Amino acid sequence: MATAPANMSGTAPAALSPAVSPAACVTKEGTYAAEYEHLEKIINRVISEKPKDAYGLVEVLSRLVREQPDAATTKTTAEDLEAATEYVKKIRVLDKVPGDENGPKALESAVPDFCEDADSLQWAGVGFGELESYKIKCALRNLTAAQSEAASGFTRIRFWGKILGPDADYYVAEATGGEPGAVDDENPDDEPAGVGVNKYTYFVSNDLALQQWTKLPSIKAKEIVASRRIKKLMSGKTSSKVVTHPPFPGAEEVLLRAQIARISADVTLMFRDRMKRDAEEGVFPENTAEPAENEEFVMPTVSQLMSAQGWQHSEPHILQNGRTTHREAPEPNDDEPEHPDNKLRKRMLAEQKSDPLRDPIRNVDGDGLDWVYKQFGDTSLYKNTVVPAGAPPGTVAQPRSNAVTCMRSLTWPGAVTVVQGSNMVQLYVGYGLPAAEPDFFPSMLPDVQDEPEELVEQPEPQGSLESAEAPADDS
Repeated sequence: MATAPANMSGTAPAALSPAVSPAACVTKEGTYAAEYEHLEKIINRVISEKPKDAYGLVEVLSRLVREQPDAATTKTTAEDLEAATEYVKKIRVLDKVPGDENGPKALESAVPDFCEDADSLQWAGVGFGELESYKIKCALRNLTAAQSEAASGFTRIRFWGKILGPDADYYVAEATGGEPGAVDDENPDDEPAGVGVNKYTYFVSNDLALQQWTKLPSIKAKEIVASRRIKKLMSGKTSSKVVTHPPFPGAEEVLLRAQIARISADVTLMFRDRMKRDAEEGVFPENTAEPAENEEFVMPTVSQLMSAQGWQHSEPHILQNGRTTHREAPEPNDDEPEHPDNKLRKRMLAEQKSDPLRDPIRNVDGDGLDWVYKQFGDTSLYKNTVVPAGAPPGTVAQPRSNAVTCMRSLTWPGAVTVVQGSNMVQLYVGYGLPAAEPDFFPSMLPDVQDEPEELVEQPEPQGSLESAEAPADDS
């Protein structure tokens, strides 16, 4: 019998380990049949997906296989097939490009490509996925085509965001332009269409595939004031009644419109110094002219975008009275001091003093709102020799960065602004409620007071007769 060869040191090698018992092996029909089936699923997943590091991803694949439902246990019913067929029909209609036999129709309003915006939002961990983003893109295109046929006069329609609710959600589209409105003489506190809180027109839908958009009404000042006093989740039905305390003057579509106006006024941002006013006309509020495009604008650096130094608001601030501007106080009536106009003027001047106007293009720092900044992707700076088009002479090219900057609002959770290069995308996905607002807890009724004690009869006090003569003077 041949002996085992010696190793280099001349010593005999260690004894070989004993053979493994066949009973301890994992077999399909043995004791470990469940483990065998689990390993079989992991191997099938490795073969189908071909990961680069299959050995290092064993634990991950094992968890995914364990969480994956067994196809044998799930049965497809006739109702499921019918629902899936109807859904596919709706998606096909949504995917169809608006047009006729002559070709696609030209859109009168600009529509941003939400699929491109979704790529930037995905870097910040925000978005709806590829399929949902494509549905949003098609739904906005079809909405724009319908408004073009109706000659609404909108110049731009973009996806504003999504208001969540316990029963159904609202997809919100924002339209710019349209026919301007006139001041209502009966309700002078309300701002007309195209001005202030009614600057934009909003459309909402619960299902993008149905292509049924509901136009929200213009908001009134008293409705915005009432929306600040309540805390209510949206039910998903615009005509439903809002049952709250204090009572709200309107249906859910009015409350939804009020919350959208409040959110837009606080979280709509732009790059700092993007817009400016003529310096010769003074500063705000003396200079109330509309700001113009800054021809000498220089894109903020990546470090500036990570702080409030690179941002400013672009929408007017909503005052406590529900408007973006104060009404002009009436002239005093010196002939009649008790005239109603004098009392109205006094009240309006006191209101203007306690709640002064804010510049629509005010800076983010000092706005009373809470923000958080974060960057994603490659944060390195690269040398750049290209000067932006339209830059003033002598402008030095700024270093180039591929980082994605995300600015989140902590005051309105769900509002984000994402910047990638010079492209800025703004989106809101939330419940339409501000943070740090106390819940409504009605106070208990006071205790019922006890019945008062019954009075007992008392003898009537008897007084002495007064003397008619004056008392004698002892002195």
